[in-house]
Parts: sequence; C-alpha cells; structure tokens
Amino acid sequence: MAPLSKCLLLPIDGTEEALRPVEFLARLYPDRSRVSLILSYFAPPLPPAYQGKSTSPEFINKRHELLRSREHNISSALEQAKKVLVRAGFLSHTIEEHVQEKQISKAKGACLLAVRKMVDAVVVQKRVSSGLEGFLRDDSTRGLLEHCITSPVWLTDGTIDASNAAVCITTERASLRAVDHAAFMLSGTGARITLLHAARTISHPASSSASYITAELERWLMTPEGRKMKPFFMESHGILNSEGIGDERIDITVLPSHGKVASEILSFCRGQGIGIVVLGHSRPTGIKDFLKGSVTKKVLAELKNMTVWVNQ
Repeated sequence: MAPLSKCLLLPIDGTEEALRPVEFLARLYPDRSRVSLILSYFAPPLPPAYQGKSTSPEFINKRHELLRSREHNISSALEQAKKVLVRAGFLSHTIEEHVQEKQISKAKGACLLAVRKMVDAVVVQKRVSSGLEGFLRDDSTRGLLEHCITSPVWLTDGTIDASNAAVCITTERASLRAVDHAAFMLSGTGARITLLHAARTISHPASSSASYITAELERWLMTPEGRKMKPFFMESHGILNSEGIGDERIDITVLPSHGKVASEILSFCRGQGIGIVVLGHSRPTGIKDFLKGSVTKKVLAELKNMTVWVNQ
C-alpha cells in the first residue's frame, strides 16, 4: 500500500532564510508528488494613522501607496517561494498559498492556521545562532512551542542528513505520540530509525536491530529501569511496523546518561550520522515552566546541521 500524502505548513516572510527548510524537505521526500505544502504569509497591518477613513486626497493617496507596496511584497514573497519549491522538484499544483493580515504574533497565527488546515507539521528554520541565551530570546521558536499544541513543529538548521532518524523514548505517552508522528512522516522515505533511550543504569551503549535483540540489551531490559522501558519499546516497534517500516530499518539503542541528556543525545546522533531527532515533549503548565528546564529546550539550543521534530 502506498504511503498517504503528507501536508506541511511553511511560513514565509520574503527572506531566503525562511526557505532554507526546502532543501531538507526535498532530500527527505524523493517522491514529491505525495507532499503538499501550504505557504503562509502574514502581512503587516497598515500604520494606525492609515487604518481609519478620511476624505483627504493626501490620506487616500498615501493609503493606496502603502497598500500597493504591501501587495508587491506579498506577491514577491510568494513568487520567490514557489520558484524555490518548483526548482526543488515539488509540483506547482500541490502548493497552496495563504495570506492574511498579521493581527497576532506570526507564531500563534501559524499554529492556528495549522489546526484549521489540519497539516501534519509546521516547518521553520531555526533562527537562533547558538546557545541557550539565544534560544530564550527567540520569540518565534518560543511562540511555536507555546501555541502549536496539536501540530508538530519541525525546526531545521544547516545541512541535514535525512537518511537516519532517532526517536527519543521515555516512559511518557508523549514518546509514543512522537513515534506515531515519525512513523507516518518517514513512511515511504527509506530512512532508518533508531529508538533511543538515555539511562543512568548502563555503563556503555547497547544497540540492537529490532529483528534480533542482543544478549547485552536483553540483560538491560531485565533491570528495573529496563522493565519499565520494555513496553514502550515494544509499542513503538509496533507503531513503526504498522506504517510499513520493517525491522531491517529499525534499531534500538540505550545510551549511558550522566544527567546531560540533551548533549548525550546530540553527541550520539552526530556520531551516527543521524540528522532527524524526534522528541515527545510533555506540555508543562506554561511556557515559563518549559523555559526553566527541558531536554527539548536544550536540544533546540544546541541544534546544528539537524532537524528536531517536537511533538506535544
């Protein structure tokens, strides 16, 4: 059975930076015919002085000038985006445009649109240069994580290897939502998937193919922590299989952790050539709680030449 089509929302603003995820999408999906994209552009409102009505010729002329300039910017941004997508092999009839005046933050607007259009993910370029301090200042990233409750968010950075993905597994249901998302979005791509867990109760990495569990990994699965994790590994394995992802494409890895889970995950992924990291983020009581401490936050802050898919 052929994989179902994917629908992605790509917010644009007329900059080349906003279109950088296209290269990754083209690499991830060789069959572009099964991917549809929605280009969203949030146009700035007119200055307050020109939002009302007036019979003054000067007012009317200036207002028309501002509107013409805005329409030109909208048209240019959409035309540029469509050219980039078509050059990358995406089909013009699968590209939809959505333009609206910005009345709330772009991040919140994109998340609301994602819900309305029932997209599979919102795809954006990471706009923080580096470091945790930069992440804390990035209102668009924070806004997406705050408002995109039902739509996963993909944050991309640099040149990304789309042939390998890691899904981080914990004893939370959010992990299984992440597996479900990864299974659907990676079905039909050929990408290899590692089910990854970081544990304090193992001294060195234990890896195994899903088709044959090694004695070393089996011994860890018999430990107290391993017994808690085993049902989540088994359910994750079943979810991947249900989307047509065979055992030959699935690995299970348990990493030793010394409390720096984000760095340990990213270090492992870089060493294994994994470009896609999928996280199930349990939503805190508020964005302030999220900013106080989160593996997701730290992974995003250290992200380089990878994409992180955040599911809540």
